[in-house]
Amino acid sequence: MFFFVCALYAEAKPLISALSLRKDAFSCPYETYFDEDSSCVLTLSGMGPVAAASATAYLLTRFGFRSDRDFLINFGSCAGAGEGLHIVNKITDSLTGRDYYPDMLYDLSSCGLPASSEKALTTVSRVVSTLADPDSLYEMEASGIFQAASRFLPPHRMLFLKYVSDSGVEDPGSITGELLTLRAEQHIPTVLAVLEKLKGACEETSSIDEDLFLSTSYALHLSETMRHELYQLFAYARASGTAIEPILTELESEGKIPTSSKREGKVVLDAIRQRLI
Repeated sequence: MFFFVCALYAEAKPLISALSLRKDAFSCPYETYFDEDSSCVLTLSGMGPVAAASATAYLLTRFGFRSDRDFLINFGSCAGAGEGLHIVNKITDSLTGRDYYPDMLYDLSSCGLPASSEKALTTVSRVVSTLADPDSLYEMEASGIFQAASRFLPPHRMLFLKYVSDSGVEDPGSITGELLTLRAEQHIPTVLAVLEKLKGACEETSSIDEDLFLSTSYALHLSETMRHELYQLFAYARASGTAIEPILTELESEGKIPTSSKREGKVVLDAIRQRLI
């Protein structure tokens, strides 16, 4: 199942249409849309990190996010240099200075999102007039979504897709709903391709070698979050047709498996990712 959080209807409108989502008729605190087979659900949060965090918590608790199969996707506009759709690989909260890192394990280059499309993003409290860092994106919801979602799911189950609507404006009113919808429409084919890619990857997760997964988890002394990450690496290997067992055997022959602590386990987990992806 795909859970979408969008700030504004103007941003979500093309996605709602493309996925044939219908509005939830029941009274609820946030405007919500879903499809007939309940494989996609979308909620409109409103602007700002607090509103976005609240809407995210509502969405995940109401519809029951499953961390072994579901994805949370934040789709929306941002300020940035140039145009295009970007994958966010780092989120900085401008108010607290804290950084957050979505951890995508899947190669989305075949969907039109190569590594060059990855960008850092800063969540700010108001629409920016200029870009403090031309290499960064600027918007108002991502840090709130990440902080709320991290209570329910691991970072590799979050995807932040941001399209550039402007390069900073003096008058926020100049960013019209029509402009946001027009920019969003341009990237819907890419978003749909991403959904198909992730859907295929999710369907493969039930075919991993459970015994090998469990023995590796114990050998690395993994925390629950790191176990989720290892599970996704196993799933990625299965989906891509890559054998993960030789990688584990190699690390064992190098004396890196088993480990004696979670800290060492995290290092080995990173090594598995680097050799696999």
